[in-house]
Amino acid sequence: MSQPVDLSPLQRELDNLRLQLCHCNNAGTCLGCQGVEMLRQQATMIVSAASQPVLLQVAQETQAKELVKQVQEMQARLLADPEAARALEELLKYFQEPPQETNH
Repeated sequence: MSQPVDLSPLQRELDNLRLQLCHCNNAGTCLGCQGVEMLRQQATMIVSAASQPVLLQVAQETQAKELVKQVQEMQARLLADPEAARALEELLKYFQEPPQETNH
């Protein structure tokens, strides 16, 4: 990878997604804000790691595995909390397909 990767289109889309999902007036405390920020950090980490020489990529693989483990632990904690589980259900509604209209 010889040229820097431009993440600005992705950053704009993540900003738009955050605006749609935010329930805390951009205080960064709701699941929508925190989830989008996690995605932003992951994208930056992936581009940074993939841009490194292969030997550094191998060394960073351990860090990536640790991040995945932390995300899985966070998901487990969220799902164990009834209030967070309800918030997650609300969040997932944004990603479901709209119902198909039928003409009779």
